[in-house]
Amino acid sequence: MKKILFVFTLLLCTNFLFAQTPTFCDDLATIFYQNCTGCHRTGNIASFPLVTYADATASGYAIQDAVNNHRMPPWPPDPNFSRLAHERLLSPQDIQKINDWVNGGMPEGNTANLPSLPIYPVGSQIGTPDDVLLSPNYTVTVATDDFRCFVVPSGYAADQMMKAIEFIPGNTAIVHHVLIYWDTTGTCQQLDTQDPNPGYAGFGGVGNDAAELIGAWVPGATPFILPDGMGINIPANADIVLQYHYAPGSNGQSDSSKINFFYQTSAGFIRPVYFNAPLNHVDPTVLTEWPLIIPANTVKTFHEQYQLPAFDISMLGVAPHQHLIGKTINAFGVTPTNDTIPFIAINNWDFHWQGLYQFRKVIKIPANTMLYSVATYDNTTNNYNNPSNPPQLVTAGESTLDEMMLTFFEFTIYFPGDENIVIDNSPLVDISSGINERQVETENLFLYPNPATDKLITEFTIPEIGNYSFEIKDVLGRTVKLLFPERKMETGNYRFQYSIGELPSGNYLVVLNNGKNSSSSKLIISTKK
Repeated sequence: MKKILFVFTLLLCTNFLFAQTPTFCDDLATIFYQNCTGCHRTGNIASFPLVTYADATASGYAIQDAVNNHRMPPWPPDPNFSRLAHERLLSPQDIQKINDWVNGGMPEGNTANLPSLPIYPVGSQIGTPDDVLLSPNYTVTVATDDFRCFVVPSGYAADQMMKAIEFIPGNTAIVHHVLIYWDTTGTCQQLDTQDPNPGYAGFGGVGNDAAELIGAWVPGATPFILPDGMGINIPANADIVLQYHYAPGSNGQSDSSKINFFYQTSAGFIRPVYFNAPLNHVDPTVLTEWPLIIPANTVKTFHEQYQLPAFDISMLGVAPHQHLIGKTINAFGVTPTNDTIPFIAINNWDFHWQGLYQFRKVIKIPANTMLYSVATYDNTTNNYNNPSNPPQLVTAGESTLDEMMLTFFEFTIYFPGDENIVIDNSPLVDISSGINERQVETENLFLYPNPATDKLITEFTIPEIGNYSFEIKDVLGRTVKLLFPERKMETGNYRFQYSIGELPSGNYLVVLNNGKNSSSSKLIISTKK
C-alpha cells in the first residue's frame, strides 16, 4: 500500500512539474509563429526552420542562446532609447517561456492546441504595383558574403512620385539585405558595364557618392509606405541601383529579384520626401574629430553635429551606417529650447543587419534644431568582425577595409498636423522586466544628475547593519554595472561617485540590495555629447 501511495504521489508531482513548464503546442509555437517563421521556414534565409515540434527541439539550445543574447529576432535598435515602427522584439515574458521550455526538457504538449501556421503572402503585400523593375539573373560564385550592385534603368521620361517602394526577393534563401538608390550621373551604369558579369562588386556603397538612398529591405521588413500627400521623387531617366548582400553559403544559387513601385496619386501638392545624411564623416564641419581615422589596436569614439535650417521639418525615419569595425552608433536632436529628441541607438552594430527604420509617428523637428551622432569603432582583435588580423589602419572610404559614419534621415518640410500622422499603430511589445522595485522604508536612494551622462553621484542611507550590493540593471533585469559587490555596511549616510560613460543611453534601475529588501531608483543615461 505504501508503495502504491509513493508511486501515486510521484506521478502527481511529475504531472505538476510538467504542468508548470511551457510546451511547444500550448505556448512556444505561438511565439515562434508570430516572431520567427517569417524567416525560419523551408526555403527562406534562416539556417533552420522553426515550424514543427521536431524543428524546435533540434535547435532548442541555439534558440535559447540567441534570444537570451538578443541576437534574435534581429532588431539592432535599442528600444529603451526610442520605440520605432514595425519592431521585432520579444517580451521578457516570452524569453522566460523559452528558457523555461528548454530547461524543462522541451515538452511537446497537447497537439490539439497547436496553432495554425500563418499564411505568408506570395508577391506584393500591399496590392497591384504601378510599375515593376526586375534585377538581372545572377548566380553567386563565392562561398563567403557576396555584396553585389545591379543597375536597372527606370525608363521614366518625367519625374515620378512614389508612395510606396516594395522589394520582393527572388530567392529568399540567399538574399540577406538590399539597399535601394537612384542615380542620374551614369556612374553606376558605367561600373556595371565594366564588369563582365551581371552587376558589379559593391560593399559599403554603390561606388558613387551622388547616388541617393531611397529604401532598404531586410528579411521580415514591411513594405515602405508614405503618408498621403508625400512622395519619393524618382527623377526622369534615373537608374535604380540595388546593392545586394547575398548570405554566406549561397554559392551556386541564383537570384532575380524585383522592386514594386506604387505611385502617389493624392490630389493637390505632393511634398517630396528626402533621404539625406546631414550627419556624415565627409564634412569636417560636421565630424568633430575629422578625418575619420581609426589606428590599429585602438577603440575610438567620434562625434558629429549639424544644425538644421531656420524652418520646421517632419522626420519620418532614420538609417545609421557603419562598416565592419563599427560597434555603436546613435543619433538624437536637441531643440533650441534644449529638449532632446531621441532618434535611434544601436549598441551592438552589425553591418549584416542594417536597415532603414521609420518612426511610429511623424516627428516635428523645430527650426534650428541641432542633430548629433556618437559612434564608436573597435579596431582591435577583440572585435570579431574586424576583417584584418592583425588590425590595420582604417580610414574613410567605401571598400571592405574602409569605414563610414553616416546617419541618413527621411524627412520633408513640416505642415501643421504632421506630428499626428501615424506610421505604425500596432501595440508596443512590453519590454519592462518586472524588476522588484519595492523600496526600503526610508526610500533613501538619490541619484544626480539624472539624466546623467558620464558621472553619477549616489547618496543613500543604510538603516541597518547588513551585507549590501549596489548595481545598475537594464530594463530586462540584467546587471550592466556592479557599483560594488556584496559587502558588510554599517548604518549611516553614504555618498559615492561613479563613472558611467561606458554605458549606452537608455533607462536603467540603480538597485541597493541587502538580500531581504531593495532600494531602487530609476536612472536615465542621456546621449553622450
